[in-house]
Amino acid sequence: MVNSGTFSILALSKRHRIMGVAVASGSTAVGSRVPHALPGVGVIATQAYTNVAYGVEGLKLLAEGFSPKQVLERLIAKDPQREMRQVAIMNFAGEKAVFTGAQAPEWRGEIVGEDYVVIGNLLKSGKVLESMAGCFEKSSGDLALRLLEALKAGSESGGDRRGEKSAAIIMVNANKMLLSLRVDDHQRPIKELLRMAEKMLKQQ
Repeated sequence: MVNSGTFSILALSKRHRIMGVAVASGSTAVGSRVPHALPGVGVIATQAYTNVAYGVEGLKLLAEGFSPKQVLERLIAKDPQREMRQVAIMNFAGEKAVFTGAQAPEWRGEIVGEDYVVIGNLLKSGKVLESMAGCFEKSSGDLALRLLEALKAGSESGGDRRGEKSAAIIMVNANKMLLSLRVDDHQRPIKELLRMAEKMLKQQ
């Protein structure tokens, strides 16, 4: 069982009908496990001692019309190791559900905003999430870059206690995936992901 000590942000732009999830971790290839997104449906981050099924099954349930709260209840009800998990779920209506198990690595926590959620575990301190939330709330412009700047702010406030090794972002709208980028093993993964995202966005 891999401990994906991770900090993540999920957010919705109601004006542009775009959603995204961005994550960073001291583990390798966090993008292969933690972030999940489905056009027109929603986004999920499943972390701590990651159960990838939370992402895969969670999106299926959202697509069937269940609310994030209902999806979360169903997922944790059948997981005997639920207290080792951390998960955030958000749909295109802006509804959210968050769970942080009592056995997720400390420091652990969550902040739920109007159009976003930040969650994290194995963090240096609670300042990581506070900085992410503050950065996102004060920012404007392209949603993908706002998410990555929030990750950067979290890292600069301490980030993962081990330091960061990987990062990823997925962006979707009602009809298609807009962006899906991963940095699997890098000394400065968030900076590299920002560089890649800026380059991709200029080409669009």
